[in-house]
Amino acid sequence: DSDNNGGAASFAVVKVCEDDLLPNSAYAVAKAMATADAATKKEKDVTNEEDEEEEKVELASALFGKPMPQAVKQSTATAAKKNGGVVADGDFTGRTVSFANSNQKGMVVAHRHPIVFVLLENTPTGAQNEQDVKGSKCSISHKLVSIDPSAIPPGSIVDYLGNSLAVLNDGSVSRSLPKAATSAAGGVDLESGMGIGGITADGISLTVSTLDEDDSTTTSRPIFMPIPKISEIGLIDSPLVSGITAIDALTPIGKGQNMLVIGNAENDDATTVGRTTNKRGWMVNFLRNVIENNRNDDSKMRCFYGLTSGDGNVRSNLMDQLKEAGIQEDIVTILSTRNHGEEGEGGTASSATISTEKAMTSAEAVAVAATTCSIAEHHALTTGGDSIVFIDDLNLHKSLWDVTTQYLVQVYGEDAVVTADLQGSGSSEMRGYFSGLIQRSARFNLKKGGGSVTLILLSTLPGDEEADGNNGEEEPTFDPSDFENMPEKIKARISMLVKAKVPLTPTNLKKIQIPLPSTSDAENAKRLALQHVEDLISMSDGQIWLDDALAKAGRSPPLDPSRSITRVGVGADTVSCRADAPALRSVVGSLRFEFQQAMDVMDTATASAIVGNQKQVQRRDAFLLAMHQESNERRKLSHECIALLAASRGHLDAVLAEGGLAGTDQGKEAIDGLIEFVESNASGVVTEIESTLDLSDDGKSQLEDAIASYFSNGN
Repeated sequence: DSDNNGGAASFAVVKVCEDDLLPNSAYAVAKAMATADAATKKEKDVTNEEDEEEEKVELASALFGKPMPQAVKQSTATAAKKNGGVVADGDFTGRTVSFANSNQKGMVVAHRHPIVFVLLENTPTGAQNEQDVKGSKCSISHKLVSIDPSAIPPGSIVDYLGNSLAVLNDGSVSRSLPKAATSAAGGVDLESGMGIGGITADGISLTVSTLDEDDSTTTSRPIFMPIPKISEIGLIDSPLVSGITAIDALTPIGKGQNMLVIGNAENDDATTVGRTTNKRGWMVNFLRNVIENNRNDDSKMRCFYGLTSGDGNVRSNLMDQLKEAGIQEDIVTILSTRNHGEEGEGGTASSATISTEKAMTSAEAVAVAATTCSIAEHHALTTGGDSIVFIDDLNLHKSLWDVTTQYLVQVYGEDAVVTADLQGSGSSEMRGYFSGLIQRSARFNLKKGGGSVTLILLSTLPGDEEADGNNGEEEPTFDPSDFENMPEKIKARISMLVKAKVPLTPTNLKKIQIPLPSTSDAENAKRLALQHVEDLISMSDGQIWLDDALAKAGRSPPLDPSRSITRVGVGADTVSCRADAPALRSVVGSLRFEFQQAMDVMDTATASAIVGNQKQVQRRDAFLLAMHQESNERRKLSHECIALLAASRGHLDAVLAEGGLAGTDQGKEAIDGLIEFVESNASGVVTEIESTLDLSDDGKSQLEDAIASYFSNGN
């Protein structure tokens, strides 16, 4: 299909025929399978019909990337050696696709053998009719689509090909300056193959794409790059200070780490401002703090924001936030050129029809994320600097995966597709697909320049449309059998609750993020989304969970410490591999444990028990006050140390006793006054923290004296 709305790219589905790729490979694979089947038959004495059925199943497995029998691997390798080194099950993601009947070109954004999914560039002159593309011959080049990151300075707004963009008032985009992309063709036309969705493939270049070992010496860089090799990376040993105290203290991020930021879907309704998780707002504040706190040094730090959404309102909202924060000229922004309402946050792989708009929007979203990483990697590898990448968000990556699964089901049937993909779970193939993005974060070793790429990946959960509470009505209690159709992980958690004699009520289940056993579309979508988030968490270095209920209760930021964690610096080697700033480490100590312990008391204890644990509750409230800040509030590392040190030493207890809780004007005035006083009276220590990210014992003593002096003066 194709679409000329706003000059946006469109989408194509192409079947790569093994007969065209490698003249003897299909025969060699089939022969090897027949040999393997024959051997199996001798051992098990099965019938010819059973052999034929087994051959079909194994062939489907080979097509869809599952491990092939050793005999098949050897036969395929032999055939490849005789025919130029190309095998049909190679990964063609990122390669150029050229259509013979037009000047149209595209890029492979996903390859699930034997199908490639192609993002077409905007339709050129002479190919305005989509029929010029449908049914045409096409070839896949050995060249990877590349861009020139050196032609994209800070302040640029570009699409995935490096074209400069202008964002209009309504959030739509228009192109302006020439693009920085190179898209070499060079495919070899072979005999026509068969196509899917009206598009045919007539072959592929018989040359394997090769990348230079030292990719830091070239200005052109492929959009889709392999994840860094183990030999290219070093330990994560330097903190990335976000300027958001709750993140830096509870879930610190190291340079070269990847981190998920999870939260509910945003609501742009003006009546809900201040009562939503506001993920994007917090990430813009994160960006601003990093930029402002490093503006006057020679850190070679660069920031990149990839917005995958095709929704003009979302695009306009982001640009307004960047402008208001005063950092639009300091970052490179990569945008989707779709000018439609965003699809892809709903739907599953079992949907009956495939939305063309969803496919195009999702395909371009994947390309936007890849380009953002590629530009950031270029900066890190060529300058030895630090690149901070925000991908907002990952949901459309899942949408593209669902689209590819739907096409495969339409062509080959459900039996040939991995069951886990149909159920929305994470097969090994799907994990590889997401790892291609998530694992592009790295702290490069000195041989590769010593730079870093830090990935902040936003993931959106569907909103909970049910009203909180039960209006005084008694809650229903579910039976364990109600969860029989859910994944094994959830059933295991249900079993634990039953053993602990915890009632399986909606309130209890929601507290620990177990989806209700409902067959409604909304609940099913939420179940799949939570399941998908669990898969992403297992692939990441940590997650920051922003909770909608905490936001509505006034927590700012609404970070849930029980579900937020960093996995960098955890384990045996925590001396040389740390994500937290040494200054904060010396101040907060066991803050995470103490804070969570106090939170558990409030969540589970009776009123009398809370009175008995008043000291813990008071410490919790003190830390909440120290970490409270608005989404547009800037803090330096020294500010965070001052506020947290005051909380840990009990100096904020008097403020709390007088009603100065987190979120109150009185509490804010106390913290702001404290920071201003200490900055003036211990300026040397403040400078030490900002320049070294560390705090000496003498400096810590001076901070404590200044804090005590501030509160002893009646503040």
